[in-house]
Amino acid sequence: MAESDIKIIESENDRKQYIAHLLNDVQAFEQMLNQEQFEHGIQRIGAEQEMVFINEAFRPAFIGPDVKQKLNKEYITTEYAKFNIEANLSPHTFQGSCLSTLKKELEKRIAEVEKIAKQHNSNVLLTGILPTIRKSDTSPETMTPEPRYLKLLENVNRIRGKQYEFNIQGLDELITRDNPSTFGGCMTSLQIHLQVDADKMVDMYNWAQFIAAPTLACATYSPVFLGKRLWHETRIALLRQTTDTRKPYSNLINEEARVSFGNDWLKHSVAEIFHDDIAGYKAYLTRPFKEDALKVLKQGKIPKLEALNFHNGTIYRWNRICYGVYKGKPHLRIENRVLPSGPTVEDEMANTAFWLGLMNALPDRYKELSEKISFDAAKNNFLKAARLGIEVEFEWLDQKLIPARELILDELLPIAHEGLKKASINEEDRIHYLDIIKQRTETEKTGSRWILNSYQHLMQQSTTPDEAWVAITAGMLERQRSNQPVHTWELASVQEAGDWKNRLRRVDQIMTNTVYTVQEDDIVDLAAHIMSWKKIGHVPVEKNGKMVGIITKDSIITYYANHPGKDFSKIPVREVMVTDLVTAKPDMLVADAIELIIDSEISCLPIVQRGKLMGIVTEHDFVHVSRHLYQELMDNA
Repeated sequence: MAESDIKIIESENDRKQYIAHLLNDVQAFEQMLNQEQFEHGIQRIGAEQEMVFINEAFRPAFIGPDVKQKLNKEYITTEYAKFNIEANLSPHTFQGSCLSTLKKELEKRIAEVEKIAKQHNSNVLLTGILPTIRKSDTSPETMTPEPRYLKLLENVNRIRGKQYEFNIQGLDELITRDNPSTFGGCMTSLQIHLQVDADKMVDMYNWAQFIAAPTLACATYSPVFLGKRLWHETRIALLRQTTDTRKPYSNLINEEARVSFGNDWLKHSVAEIFHDDIAGYKAYLTRPFKEDALKVLKQGKIPKLEALNFHNGTIYRWNRICYGVYKGKPHLRIENRVLPSGPTVEDEMANTAFWLGLMNALPDRYKELSEKISFDAAKNNFLKAARLGIEVEFEWLDQKLIPARELILDELLPIAHEGLKKASINEEDRIHYLDIIKQRTETEKTGSRWILNSYQHLMQQSTTPDEAWVAITAGMLERQRSNQPVHTWELASVQEAGDWKNRLRRVDQIMTNTVYTVQEDDIVDLAAHIMSWKKIGHVPVEKNGKMVGIITKDSIITYYANHPGKDFSKIPVREVMVTDLVTAKPDMLVADAIELIIDSEISCLPIVQRGKLMGIVTEHDFVHVSRHLYQELMDNA
């Protein structure tokens, strides 16, 4: 069915028709469960690999639709943003050499995409969130122009309004109302599928929920977004808020975001998931559905359950239950959506082996989890793992608090080994991949830890934040190509960022974004003290969140010279500030900014976008640029 058939539900008739199809599908699904029509006795695995395109400057490359068109393969699909793409892998029976087979196919798919990307002077990066993404990279123009994405964005904005407040707190803090729905294209993951017998699904799904926290804690790889250090796996918070259709400050009832961990354990039937989703989430998109699933069943055929699958695709559970038909037989899968892409294929395969081993083992003590531990504990564990990574502590069975490191090494890794043995996975693969998890956990060197440690290391060398993120991204790409697991990586160096064009070309790459401001009604004495305390010569003046002037050391001296004896403790800033402002946009070239400063005879240049102060560039910043350029010239002499 064409993407153009998707539309927003605008009339009661649209809604009634959709809900009727949906309820019909649920009844058919439950009938299939009761009649034991689902395939059983065989387990298959599969995966979906999302990738990021970066250009030669290690910034997003908006080539996704072009790459898809040139490849023209049904297993390659576009993603929300033009700088992403997805490769779907084949199903493999979960036994023997399936992990080696999956790895070879994964490497082949990435190589196919990489080959086309290089024709656009770009590369493929595996990461949860690209560190060099700027806010300008998240505009609606950077979205893939396909109906499902455009309708999703249109609907989210229609329901909650464009001024939704976006807030993630970590080491830094991200607060914005700049239409964050477009942030949805900034996250990439490796989604793992495991086929499960229907009669085992309740315990298996609950187990998947319970182990989501520790499997994520040792695999985090997205600690930064828009230059802000947030959660160790910022994807979790980012996707939740990006697709949230709840109105701010009005969720006094227990209404879940469309990206959800869930609210309770499964108790009796896998159908409870679909009951909860239909009851808890309003339908807002629809498409034509031709199938009557109950009639198809009466004819002795297997239904597609089009409406149910469509609705399931508009709700983003971190562990999603999927219905599918393979070789004429219906089956159920658990789709693990928790894990980020990267850091390397080796790391991804280790994460996959760890999760599959745990899932396949399911020790007796972890069955009937609903009677042994609260769901809130599992949910809280998951959110803590996303925030804190490998350093987190979990509430486990018997209300025991245990560090993630201890839990993984002492209990979960032995369980994973047993699970892989149970599936007769090749011993060499089993030992190799689980040993990567062991060493990563022992050293506590996850991808997120590497990024954060590299940033701290680079900032101690007087680099700008933007230089650091470029160097880190370059380092990620280089080490990804080596395919050495992340726990073996050396920290990134500034030299990896390349020449000045990658690091010092635009003013937003050199500007200071920690800016101290005053209000126009504040006293001049406050501005003077801020300058003294922070060793700066300029303080922007704001009113109602917008820049209206700037007060400088020169303006204070000039005012004092013209008004001798004035008491600065009583003079408002508005009397002294300069209001004839010379400003620049974030994408102005550094060379143009230097020329503007010289021609305007000013010593600082506020960086402003849509009236909002984004940062400031001063003479000191240009000295920093000169030092790096001179050093580069000397090194190349």
